[in-house]
Amino acid sequence: MRKIKIIPDSPFYTNCDISVYDVTDGNEKKRCKIKVEYAEYDVNQMKKKGASKEEVLQNYKNMIYDVVKYYIADDWECINGYEEILKVIDDKISHYF
Repeated sequence: MRKIKIIPDSPFYTNCDISVYDVTDGNEKKRCKIKVEYAEYDVNQMKKKGASKEEVLQNYKNMIYDVVKYYIADDWECINGYEEILKVIDDKISHYF
């Protein structure tokens, strides 16, 4: 299992880029950069399925995990950054609920 650090860039109104670093071997190696979209349309798609705010945040957390897993081709655990990214998303989607 890889040890990963994820760092959000400055968030925009509808999205945020996230840098992904592999720190498994003690050296920090940038692996990829992903974008999380949290525009009103994206959130409304989840709300139409009956998702609460907490469920929407969990969906974003799962999506981040799945996308990073795809790019690094391995299971991983976050050692730093998940809470910071979820806080950004929470702040941006709060007014949709």
